[in-house]
Amino acid sequence: MTANPIVSVLITTYNRSRLLRRAIDSVLMQDFTDFEIVIIDDCSTDDTTAVVASYNDPRIRYLRNETNVGSQLGDRAILRRFIYELMRGKYWVYLCDDDYWLFPDLLRRQVDAFSTYDDVVMVVGGQLSYFLTTPDSYFGRSSDDTMTFTLDNIDTYFDRATLKPKTHHLYFMRSQGLTAPLFSKTCMSPEEFLAEFAEEPAGKNIIGGAMLYSREHFIKSGALLTSEGSQWQAGYELKLGPACFGKTVYFDEPSIVSEIRQSNASFQRTQVEHYLDSIFSVELAFQVPLTHPELAEKRTFLNNLKKRIIRKLTAAYLSNTLTILRNRELTLCSERNIAHPVTLAHVWRVMMRHRMYPGTKALLYGILIAVDSKSVRRLRALWPALRIRLGALPLIASGQRRYR
Repeated sequence: MTANPIVSVLITTYNRSRLLRRAIDSVLMQDFTDFEIVIIDDCSTDDTTAVVASYNDPRIRYLRNETNVGSQLGDRAILRRFIYELMRGKYWVYLCDDDYWLFPDLLRRQVDAFSTYDDVVMVVGGQLSYFLTTPDSYFGRSSDDTMTFTLDNIDTYFDRATLKPKTHHLYFMRSQGLTAPLFSKTCMSPEEFLAEFAEEPAGKNIIGGAMLYSREHFIKSGALLTSEGSQWQAGYELKLGPACFGKTVYFDEPSIVSEIRQSNASFQRTQVEHYLDSIFSVELAFQVPLTHPELAEKRTFLNNLKKRIIRKLTAAYLSNTLTILRNRELTLCSERNIAHPVTLAHVWRVMMRHRMYPGTKALLYGILIAVDSKSVRRLRALWPALRIRLGALPLIASGQRRYR
């Protein structure tokens, strides 16, 4: 390995040694070899140290935190340390221990993209989500020994020609009812990428495990510049800030496999916490771009775009609230998550801070939520008396009078 490799790969891990091995192997199988792997162990208590030690590869650097950082600060502190202190490459990517790359030529094609197109900030690989929600999703295996997709078996479960899964346990992120690429072009200018992202921010905020960044552009954007920031929804800051400073390249393919479990951080905490964390992430994303002299002519565009993203995210979370009120559940989300849904009270505070109008859709959802909430409360209060009265009323069915 050279003293200054082209690519630095960060893998963070905590008590998932089996999954860690799979993530490491997916990097080591790459036909592009000029990289380093920096593994930061967040104070694991399992055999993670032994697993890493079993690799005799000088490209791997292993660092173990003396205390668990992620549970308190999320990945932010670890990422900042990696980007601003530890990494030695020109480009970098952050791979979680429970995700892994599918194609052995991914890294080479991503590095090539920086040469093929000028002024590229990041090269984004598509996300294939594997939902581990029911026993049949294990495909004859177990929750502790889940299926690993490779080029040898992926065609059984996913049609690479049409980019459509052959099982409902897999989901490949795309647009327009899964019929079109997540982004309309392979190489996008800052304006093109940001405008498309703003139309559906929650749906286009894919995981960053197959996202190769230019370190120079990333630092220029001010992303992760502050120690305090978003804890669970940092994806907006990591994508939107850098995207303001150059082109984004997107691979419309399942570059990375991400295992989705109910225990994932995305489904913990509360809806309110995730909403406010998302807004904070968007605010941080535009903090430097809106004041950077290189982008002075784009400030109006960027400010309007920021507000549009906030409106879209607000509408999405209010839609979740409506679903929770009507169904008493939200797919994969924990009881704690749905116990505190977003209301207009939370929204107004955000809107007032940004001196902006929430948008027609958000207001409509807010009104429906208010009506549903009031109706639900009244029904619950009146239900004991209604039940007694209904028990004495006749029911008409098929022309016959029946009594309960």
